[in-house]
Amino acid sequence: MIRIAIEHYGGRMTEVARRLGIGRSTLYRKLKEYGLEEGSDIVAAE
Repeated sequence: MIRIAIEHYGGRMTEVARRLGIGRSTLYRKLKEYGLEEGSDIVAAE
């Protein structure tokens, strides 16, 4: 779900977190937990 939201909102992490109903810090923690944060083409720098 996170991956789809990141794609849908063009990597705008603030918008992704808001739409998922979680804080940005939680979003980044989940990305790390699921191994999506580094080297991923999906996660764009904000």
